[in-house]
Amino acid sequence: MIAVREKVTRGGFLIVVANVSEEKGILSVHTAKQSVSAVMKGEGVRSAIISVVLVNDARMKRINSQFLHHHGVTDVISFPLETEPNLEAEIYVNVQQAKRQAKNFGVSVRSEVVRLIVHGALHTVGYDDRRTKQRKIMFEKQEQYVAEILSVG
Repeated sequence: MIAVREKVTRGGFLIVVANVSEEKGILSVHTAKQSVSAVMKGEGVRSAIISVVLVNDARMKRINSQFLHHHGVTDVISFPLETEPNLEAEIYVNVQQAKRQAKNFGVSVRSEVVRLIVHGALHTVGYDDRRTKQRKIMFEKQEQYVAEILSVG
């Protein structure tokens, strides 16, 4: 891992995508990486090591309980781990929740998963959605990135 960190320290992104949900064919690895990369570049991050993990309800519920002490499932959880010399973070996306939300919002599952990855990536670079004003700013950024990513890929 040290060699990877040295390479990334000089600039660039290492984005790892793992699908540990039972859902297959939801989103290409390329699109997942593109989603993170767009946010990192757009927010001026020079180097980052980011893991994106697609999970199911059961795993998300465990993560939410164990690390955040919240009960129940959620759609996305981000863990910024380091900021120097590289941004290092993990983003967990609940694919089952994304499917439910896509149906409720009348969008494709693919676009909802992209939206959740972007949302998680924005959290890793410091955006917060706990207050109304911050939520509005974050939502506008999020939708701008989602539109950009979906128009390309």
